[in-house]
Formats: sequence, structure tokens, C-alpha cells
Amino acid sequence: MKQAAVVGLSLAFLLLTAAVQRGLGQGTSGGDKKDNAEKIKALAEQVTAEPAASDKGETGTPKKADEAEAKRKAREEALRQAQETARTRRALDRPSGTFEFSATPLSQVLQMLAEAGGFAVVFDKALEEAGIDLSTHPVTMRLAGMRYEDAIYLLLPHECGYRVEAGYVLVTTLEKSWLPLKTVVYSVRDAVTVVPNFVGPRFEIGGITSQSQGGGGTNIFGNQPEEPEDATRATPERIVDMVKRHVRNANDRRIATWDDEGGPATIQYLDGKLIVSQTYEGQRAVARLMMAIQ
Repeated sequence: MKQAAVVGLSLAFLLLTAAVQRGLGQGTSGGDKKDNAEKIKALAEQVTAEPAASDKGETGTPKKADEAEAKRKAREEALRQAQETARTRRALDRPSGTFEFSATPLSQVLQMLAEAGGFAVVFDKALEEAGIDLSTHPVTMRLAGMRYEDAIYLLLPHECGYRVEAGYVLVTTLEKSWLPLKTVVYSVRDAVTVVPNFVGPRFEIGGITSQSQGGGGTNIFGNQPEEPEDATRATPERIVDMVKRHVRNANDRRIATWDDEGGPATIQYLDGKLIVSQTYEGQRAVARLMMAIQ
């Protein structure tokens, strides 16, 4: 295909050159002929340059190859980060050894736990900006067999939090530890489905006997199904309210406060589904609650 394009380009160049010579060669002096030759040269350069640029733009092969390579690298990086984050969570889930601290700075305690647990701990600059210095928080206690994550949660002051990243634990301010939130969709279609409460059969012996003698019949199941009591119905509003009452920051500060309390977490009902934006720990609490009501 490239060979055919070159042949076609050469032929076009020769035809253009001949046409220009015929148009400019009549009634010209020596100087004009020189000018005409320069014009022919300029036109030839333009003809040879434009198709090449156009061909590259149309095929776009280098650009597409670069985009594909960039996407491949992005996928590999996302996979690597997910694997590192999972590895760090597994390390935090292991029980710690026995530690005894006596007036040891909290920052040093966290570093010791991280070294023993096989993960790294990083202190966010946001702590300094918020006026929090963990080196001024002395720790005097004994830890034995506690999960590393539980130990970190217990040791950090209430204005601090942590976030599990790819290969390390980021210690930061409480509000910043909630972000970015994770969005999960939960199906609650079965929970909000209203099942009619049919009235049981009513047997009236006297009525049945008298009607049977007259050749008539009776409807022993009643006329209309009774709807369940409104107070017992699992409406979308009640499910949302239940989640907000049980999944609360007051119970676990790793759970972000809901938007109606001034926090970043959100929950909404749409077509039989709950769309929840919460922290990692908040989503775990919501998932446990959903399993209980299904």
C-alpha cells in the first residue's frame, strides 16, 4: 500500500510539473523562467509534504498505539495498587505480639507497630497544619494479641484517623481519613416488597348449611386482601432511616458522618436499590445490616 501511494504521489508530481511548465513557459524571458522554476520547486515541496501529513493523520497509528500503551500502563498500575492495598489490609488484620510502652511518644509507638506488622506508616502534613503533634502524646500501656488495626484505632486521638493505602497506612486528620468515599449499590427490592396479608377462611356452619340447602354458595376467603399494618412495612424511607441510625460516626469514628449532619457520606434510594457513599468501615457496617434485613 505504501508503494502504491509513492507511485501515485510521483505521478501527481510529474503531471503538476508539466502543467505548470506549459502554463508558465510561453512568452517568458530567462528571468521569468528562473522564477517559474522556483515556483515549481515550491509547489512540488508542498505536494510531497501534504499527503504524508494527511496520511499520518488519517491512519493515526502512532497516536492509537500511544493511547493503547497508556491504558495498559494505567490498568497495570491500578492492579498493582489494589494488590498492595489488599496486602496492607491483611497485615493490619493479623494479631500483634506483646508490646509494653511507658511514656513513649505516640509517633514512635506507631512506627514500632508498623515495623513489627510488616507495613509502613506515613504521617500526613495535614496533621501539622491542624496543629497536631503526635510526638507530644505519651503512651503508657501494654498490648498483647490485638489486631494491628485495632491497636492503631485505639491509640490515635479522636481528632485523628487513618487510611489504608497501597503499601502503607496514612495517619491524618479525622475528616481527611474518610476520603475518598467508596460508593456501593445494595439491592433492597425484596425488603420493600409489600406482600398482601390475605384473611384466613371464615367458616360459618349455619350459613353454609342454609345456603347449601338452597343450592347457593359462599365465599369462605372473604372479599378483599388486607394490607399489612403500615407500621410494619419496610418502606424505602424507613430503610434509609434505619441505616443512618445504626451506621453512625458516634459508634465508630472511622465511619463518616452523613450529609444531613454536615458530613460527606450520602445514601439514597432508587428503584429498589440503596446507593451508599461511605468509608471502607462504613460500607462494612452497611453490608452487615443489609444481610440482617434481607
